[in-house]
Amino acid sequence: MIIKRLTMHNFGVYASTNTFEFSGKKPIVLIGGLNGRGKTTFLEAVLLSLYGANSFAYKESSFNTYGQYLRSFVNVSDGTKETYVELEFVLNNADWDHYIIRRDWSAVNKVRTTEEIRVLKNGSYNSFLTENWLMFIENILPSALSNFFFFDGEKIAELAVDNTNSQLKESIRAMLGISVLDKLNSDMHRNIRKLQKAASALAETKEIDRLRTLKENAEQNLSQVEAEITSKNEQLASLKEQCEQKKLDYSARGGYVVDKKDTLLAQRAEVQAQRQQSRENLSQLAAGELPLILVRDLLNNITGQAMKEKEAAEKKQAVSYVNSVFAKYMKENKDADRVSSFINYLDADSANNSVEPVYNLSDHSLLQVRRLKDGGLSKTVENAAQELERQSKLSKKSDEIENYLSIDINEKELKKIYTDIRLIEHKIRDTEADLAILEQKRSNANGELMKATSEFNKNVSVLLGNLEADDDKKRDIKYSEMAVRVLNEFSVRLQRKKTGILGETITSCYKKLANKKNLIDQITMDPVTLDLTYLNKDGVEVEKTALSAGEKQLMVISILWALAICSKKKLPVIIDTPLSRLDSNHRKSLIQTYFPQASEQTIILSTDSEIDQNYYQLMKENVGDEFTLSYDDESKSTTILKGYFVGDEK
Repeated sequence: MIIKRLTMHNFGVYASTNTFEFSGKKPIVLIGGLNGRGKTTFLEAVLLSLYGANSFAYKESSFNTYGQYLRSFVNVSDGTKETYVELEFVLNNADWDHYIIRRDWSAVNKVRTTEEIRVLKNGSYNSFLTENWLMFIENILPSALSNFFFFDGEKIAELAVDNTNSQLKESIRAMLGISVLDKLNSDMHRNIRKLQKAASALAETKEIDRLRTLKENAEQNLSQVEAEITSKNEQLASLKEQCEQKKLDYSARGGYVVDKKDTLLAQRAEVQAQRQQSRENLSQLAAGELPLILVRDLLNNITGQAMKEKEAAEKKQAVSYVNSVFAKYMKENKDADRVSSFINYLDADSANNSVEPVYNLSDHSLLQVRRLKDGGLSKTVENAAQELERQSKLSKKSDEIENYLSIDINEKELKKIYTDIRLIEHKIRDTEADLAILEQKRSNANGELMKATSEFNKNVSVLLGNLEADDDKKRDIKYSEMAVRVLNEFSVRLQRKKTGILGETITSCYKKLANKKNLIDQITMDPVTLDLTYLNKDGVEVEKTALSAGEKQLMVISILWALAICSKKKLPVIIDTPLSRLDSNHRKSLIQTYFPQASEQTIILSTDSEIDQNYYQLMKENVGDEFTLSYDDESKSTTILKGYFVGDEK
């Protein structure tokens, strides 16, 4: 069976008409979407199309009636309140027949909602399939086995190694064919009781009635213990959820601040010291050269003027020196007319280029002014900017710490929440202890049932030898009891044989996926209770608590994979949120080993955090079709895009 198309009209978060077309030639179909975008709705649409009221999604829901369940999916955005789902698939038989199953319903009538079913085979309406669809689909994929092929990765983690999960065990019994024998056995016992009421009240018959009552009481006792264990598990899960909520409430009401108050006070003191140091640095800059930035143009003018004054002073000093030397020369030489003329020229030039002194800067002062002009002032400005930025960051950090410390904390209320957390944790420990006691009670009850069954069967053999062959009713009882014994023996042998094969298959699947291949060497299944036992290479049992959360989920996936293999049905596999609780190594193992081999068509519904771009590249060679569930906040609806996490959802 390969799904070719799924169309949803006004179904859940999918407003108007939305269609998935599957045309790829490779085994994996990848559908990406963030939480709340419609991944689980896709899975429920497939289950609803195939099974209607027999869908395990409906049976596990909180709705009282199927009509309420249908109305819950109606998207009323277009005002019509009309909804339908339509699934097209092909069966890989000799003729590759095409089937289309469509279910229409409306929410116009708020009191009663009914659906209309229409089935097409190879393009033509088929009245027989329309009227007998449930019988047809149960023959292809019984609803009891559908959760082996269509499952939620988040939910299967809860089944991991729970010996008490009745749903998984009933599904396994259905796959093994044992549930049919149980029904036949029950019918045979009912027939025997009816015959015995009309038959002679033989002493042997009374004894068998007594032993049957003991056997039925033992069965009821075992069933009651199983129910108590299931209830305790649900209670434990509820307590753990309450504890988590209380811890979140504790943190939200300021518990974090109370726990970290000393640390926050130390951080505040450190930030305040740093802010004070920064302010002192700014004060030093302000007391030094920084204010001169306001008169930068004046500094430029002062530098130019001072340079001119220096040059003029140096020239004047040189002329004075030349005059003194010339006077000395005149005393010693009489022919100095030409030199005298040159000296006169120097005097005139010095007089013409003289500069009126304004600043009269010393050489040291001029050097300082030039240093400020050539970069010293810019460096000072840069330092001031850095200190101001540091002040801003420290101010924000200080405000953040103050906000934490200024939270209005009701310590009395926090103390009560803290006490509640400790009380719930105590209840969790008590519940876990109760579960351990109930597990022992279940083992004892199972032993009592086996003993009562053995006594019952032994006395039935005695009765069979004493019944008169010519008495029709007694003969019926005789052969009915014989049939029950045969059924019981056949059921035990069949279950033992098939559980052995199933255990080997689960072991093979687990070893393909697990990273710690030396932790578990063999997985066996009890032929009576269907409980799993994990053995290492030395044949020693591995405690289920030794498995991590990811390994437990991997174990359940191995079980589902093995059940799908043992059922010998070539059917698509749909996995919602497949990689929850798995580490990177186990994710790679699932992506590279399980997904390509799970089925001829494996549809994976994933978030971007589960199958990110790295994992996407690992599996891309096996991906045939890719889709993105794009959500529009204005219309509150999802549409379908081609490609994995494209558009706004990228």
